[in-house]
Amino acid sequence: MIQGKKIRQKKWQKKVAAALLAAGMFSFLPAGLPTAQAFGWGNVVGSIIGASIQADALRSNFLSAGDNPTVQNAHHDLATRHATANRPVDARAVKMTDEIMKQMIERGDYVLRNNSLPFRWQVVPNNTFNASCYFSNFIIVHDGFVEKCGYNRDMVAAVLGHEMTHGFNQHIANSAAKSTWANALSGMANSALSASNFGVGVGLTGLSDATLRFLTVKNINVADEKDADRNGFYVMASAGFNPGGAAAAMARMSYYTEHRSQVADFFNPSDHPDTRKRLKDMAELLHKYGIGHTEVKNVNDVYFDKELLLTAEPEGLQDAEEMAYLISGGIAKGFHDNRFYASWNFKTNADGTVDFLNNDPAYQPLKNALKVEKGLGQRFQALVERAYNNDVKNNAREEYLQDEMDRKQRNRELRQEQAARKHDSNDKAINGQTYLKMGLTNLAEQEFKRSSKLDNTNPSAKSGMATVLGKQGKFDEALKMANEAIAMNPELGSSYVARAIIYKDMGKLDSALNDCNTALQSPQSNTYAYKLAGDIFHLQGAEDSALMEYQAYHDSRPAAKDIPAAYVARLN
Repeated sequence: MIQGKKIRQKKWQKKVAAALLAAGMFSFLPAGLPTAQAFGWGNVVGSIIGASIQADALRSNFLSAGDNPTVQNAHHDLATRHATANRPVDARAVKMTDEIMKQMIERGDYVLRNNSLPFRWQVVPNNTFNASCYFSNFIIVHDGFVEKCGYNRDMVAAVLGHEMTHGFNQHIANSAAKSTWANALSGMANSALSASNFGVGVGLTGLSDATLRFLTVKNINVADEKDADRNGFYVMASAGFNPGGAAAAMARMSYYTEHRSQVADFFNPSDHPDTRKRLKDMAELLHKYGIGHTEVKNVNDVYFDKELLLTAEPEGLQDAEEMAYLISGGIAKGFHDNRFYASWNFKTNADGTVDFLNNDPAYQPLKNALKVEKGLGQRFQALVERAYNNDVKNNAREEYLQDEMDRKQRNRELRQEQAARKHDSNDKAINGQTYLKMGLTNLAEQEFKRSSKLDNTNPSAKSGMATVLGKQGKFDEALKMANEAIAMNPELGSSYVARAIIYKDMGKLDSALNDCNTALQSPQSNTYAYKLAGDIFHLQGAEDSALMEYQAYHDSRPAAKDIPAAYVARLN
């Protein structure tokens, strides 16, 4: 980077796939659904009366389906089956995506509504620049997208924050209800729902074509795309990523949209905000986030309080424009996160360069840029000190952060509203049990914790957490919690089932069988005890006893699909 010297932006050396799919951040209509007639629903459109009632019912259907772990698992299976690259998934992309998602889920400022599932994601081998979020909060990430972002964690985080927003703000349900093609979707949804009940705790069996089409809907309107851009910025920034990543990601996207003659169009521009406008919006958010002190002009000039600080150059897999926004993002994060100049802790190194703040990777592009020209670090330090002095005089921090403060206040109010819905606790506990049956212990734990937080007297939440702890090998803690759940309501059979599972995992099979019997004799019996008893007898080699228990389980739950195959053929 050369202070005050403008350089021509180098063309990106990027490999672009021949075709880029439309989905998630880059989609409006699901493939193959341009009109109602495409799926043969033409008659449905003309026959539906009461558009507002229809839209409300459609929204309710999507929300109900979106809060069902079985639907989320179906989304996972659909997405992974559609991976197109005939190769192993990129391990680097998987590791980066996992780290980013975990950090944003743990530290990001957003609200997950009670009738939404915890986020689940999967990276698949697919060369296209694409990521998307289904209405069940399942995010599919193509490893080609991560690679085409140059494996830059801040750019990837910006896109994933965008996708998370589609999920936690329930955009698909809301967009479907508001959309002008809601009639077509309603016909599809109603047809699917006639064959499958998507409610909490309901499993999906024998998925029909209509159900599969319903599950693949990813409709997002333009207004919600803008909302996802904006909220995605705050989610990734609040989680600790470089806030310049959002503008940098849009800069990379703009390359594809401006070179459509060279690559297949990967989304319909009429259904999305203009990419350069989206870049401008992200740059404006970055400017405000940094208390108005930094901005990028002329593609790759980084300005500080209207003075040219430096001109960015390409670095690694990032081009000059992307680097400019990442450098600017480091400045913005420093001002945003530190109310006082002293917090920057400036110090001059032995080689004459200047260091400041900490070793957070978000600051590294800025630090690297300031080392290129002698004296630039000292000049930057003087500008920062002057800026803080001026901010105190003109109340700049309060002015520039007002929109963010308003957003945080809305999130606080929404959290309070959701926390007051104590009756949602049972649904979360049911979801937790469903995740357990799928072997997804981590997601089950999240739902049990949410259930307990809504109602700490819910024995189902406590017994569910006991099962999770047992699966984690924490048997003493698990038994203690299971006993507490039984004490809360001794008539609840599911608590005895939970303790029986723990005993089974501990190898105490007789104790487990005793709890199975108690669960079946309880006033609120739980017939899953038959299945568990069958499993125990099978382990003991008592096949006739196992068959008897599996038969009782099948009689009580004819739709159950978790009986071992060796016994299914012998059932009456």
